[in-house]
Formats: sequence, structure tokens, C-alpha cells
Amino acid sequence: MALSFHGTRRHIAACVLTATVGATIWALADARAENPEPRPHRPLSPAALAEQGLRPPIYTQLYAWTQSGEQIATAQQQVLVACMAERGFTLKPAPVAKAGDAAVSRPTPFGLETLEEIGADSQTQAPPEQPQGEAFNRALYGKPGNEISVKGNLLKVTMPARGCQADAEKHMLGDGRVRWTELRMQLNEGEQTAYKWLKHDSLFRKANEGWRQCMLTNRVQAKDPLDLIRALPPDADIRTHPATKADVHCKQDTGYLRTAYARLAVMQQRWLDDHPDVLKDRTALRDSQLRIARQVLQGQIG
Repeated sequence: MALSFHGTRRHIAACVLTATVGATIWALADARAENPEPRPHRPLSPAALAEQGLRPPIYTQLYAWTQSGEQIATAQQQVLVACMAERGFTLKPAPVAKAGDAAVSRPTPFGLETLEEIGADSQTQAPPEQPQGEAFNRALYGKPGNEISVKGNLLKVTMPARGCQADAEKHMLGDGRVRWTELRMQLNEGEQTAYKWLKHDSLFRKANEGWRQCMLTNRVQAKDPLDLIRALPPDADIRTHPATKADVHCKQDTGYLRTAYARLAVMQQRWLDDHPDVLKDRTALRDSQLRIARQVLQGQIG
């Protein structure tokens, strides 16, 4: 696809944007998707964008950071640190993010949503792990080659069978460790399937056409938002490039993201309805983890 500008081209600073596809929340179609709000739309705050982006139900399951998730992660970390200490090693993991403070890490399957604070995540990344030696790694991950493989329709995941990492996961999940991984993989597959369905949805296609026409009025030609991102020159600064500024403006002006996420939620819910055991089993395992986490946090590591 050729990104066409009917005017002056400008070179600007470098930035790489990766658009990810994936998708979960409880919601059926927002009836307003068929009757968009009056234009122009006000820009959403980062919190509102995050809330909107987590409405699709598979995204909720996989990417929403909740208080219960924080408790489970904190408890598992405590078990892991205690296990390593018993083997004579000091493990100093990064603190678990607080549910209310954590920056939402989620897919953005429709490209840019804002031009604000782009690149901010890179300033808060944890420093790379320092090499600890073979004995440390064996204590943490077990003997190399002693692994469990979990295979899905599209993916294959391997995880340690022994070591403190495996022991901590077993403490929290018991015999459900493999099943938990299988459910994660199935939800990832559901993300991809729902996104494929979305491309054929009439309301989504209508929203995409509205965005495309708006872009043409801004003298930018692109098939869809991801097509636009892929066509940017490698030295483009997405915060200031005329095409990305037009992209975000047109999404706001046409209500594109609201419609896109509402329709994606419908597609994801359709997939979940077709696979009822996925949420049933995942909820049971999550509830079990939460009970154990509360015991651990109360000092009953056992």
C-alpha cells in the first residue's frame, strides 16, 4: 500500500510502532454503535482510552490488571523468593505493580489512539536481569531440558518442570498449572479468531469507511489505520507526522474507536459463547489462586 500525501512531505525523528492484534470484557454490542454521537468527539483521557480498550471480554481476561491479580502475583512472588532462600539464593524481583497504579498493557488493534505520552513506557522499564550463574538458574528453573510442553492449535508453550519457578506456580495452581496455560493459549487463539470475524462485520466496515473518507479530506490516503502505520517512513515521528495527526483526529471526529471496540467486544463474546468451558475453568482456577494467595499473604505459606 502506498501512503499518499497530497501536499508537502516532511522528514521527522524516528519511532517504531508495533500494532498488535488480540482481544476480552463482558459486553454485548453497544446499541449506540449504529447511531454515532454528534460530531466532533472530544479526545478521551488516557484512563478513558484504557477503559474503552479493555471492554472486549477476552481483553478483560488477559490484560485488565485487578486487585485480585495483584494479590495473586504478590503471593506467588513471596513463595518464589522463599523457595530460592531455602536453596541458598537471594532473589530480588521487581515489586508487583499496584492495581490502581499500573499502566495498562493491552493490545491496540486499531493503531494509534492518542499522540500523548508516546514512548513513556520505555522510561519505566525494569533494568535487564543480571547473569546469576548456573547454580542460581538451576535453582530457579530446574535442570535444562526438564520441561513441560503445552500445545494449542496455533502455539506451543514450554515451561520448567522443576525449580522454584515451577514450585511457586504449583503452589498457586496445584494440578491446574497445565490447564491454566492451556486456557491462556485458547484465549489468545480466541483473540485472533474474533479479529478475523471483525473484518467482515458491516458496522465495523462502515466505521472504517467513515475514517477513510475523513482521512481523504485531510489529504491522506490509506485503506485503514494499520495500513497507514505500516506505510509510515522509518524516520517518521508519530507524535508530529501529518498522517498520524490526521489519523487520531479522524478517529475522534468519526467515533471510530468507540465503534471498533464495541464491535470487537461482540466478536469476542461470540467466541466465548462458542467455548463456554474456557471462562468456566479459568474462573474456577482464578478463584482457587485467590484463596491460596490470601493464605500466603497472611503468613500461611505452607
